[in-house]
Amino acid sequence: MKTRYILLFLCLSITTYSQEKFDVFFDFNIDVPNESSAKSFRNWISENPKAEITKIYGYCDSVDDKSYNKELSAKRINAVIKILKENKLQLSENVELMPFGKDFKLSSNQKENRKVTLFYDIPKQQKISVVTSEEMPIDIDINAKIEKEANSLVSKFKNAKKGDIITIDNIYFHLDSDKVIEKSKPILLGLYNVLLKNPNLKIKINGHICCNTDIKDVKLSSKRAQSIYTYLVEKEILFNRVFHEGFGSSQPIYKILEKNDSEKLANRRVEILIVEK
Repeated sequence: MKTRYILLFLCLSITTYSQEKFDVFFDFNIDVPNESSAKSFRNWISENPKAEITKIYGYCDSVDDKSYNKELSAKRINAVIKILKENKLQLSENVELMPFGKDFKLSSNQKENRKVTLFYDIPKQQKISVVTSEEMPIDIDINAKIEKEANSLVSKFKNAKKGDIITIDNIYFHLDSDKVIEKSKPILLGLYNVLLKNPNLKIKINGHICCNTDIKDVKLSSKRAQSIYTYLVEKEILFNRVFHEGFGSSQPIYKILEKNDSEKLANRRVEILIVEK
């Protein structure tokens, strides 16, 4: 494998926040925003393109039982997340998603209970320049490896049990980014199909990176794990079936700094923890 080292100048931000909230409303027993609220939501998005979503709470009216209402609230949260991602709004790395059934203070006006509440920050930033670097693998056999990995996912998950960790190879990201390269998308599609065919399966996506001596720096690995999570949620896998966490370089297979490209590749990985099956 050939490796290209690129030195980048990045802008980091010293940021202050002002937290606010916005409500999106739904009609009875419906999991997409009603026409009036959808219009208000579009206006809010156009006026707040830099908003960072920190919490998304879903609610229902008092009709039906708690279990049904909680599932409907989760679907409403999923619908709102899909709209946010389509409009490229940022979700916090640790965004809190909470569906409520009947365990909240109900309004006497049922229409006011059928909603999703967004809590968001509007950042004010001062930028400073720093230098960072990351290696990007260039593998002439990458297409064959990705196809092989995508095809192997079914067998990897078939015999897995709760608590098992499955390593998924050949998910590559753009340089210093949480964006998966196009050639790796078949692996994400394979993971989606596994979840689709196993409706009781719940997973946690663990992100790991190589080559970083600061084990407390988990930002990039967290964003990459969240990127895979977002892909699955946007394809309508319920968010309460998928969790994510970034570990940076704190759990290396090989000691940091690695001796060669093979050790770096092993440390730079995505793992799937079986939460429930």
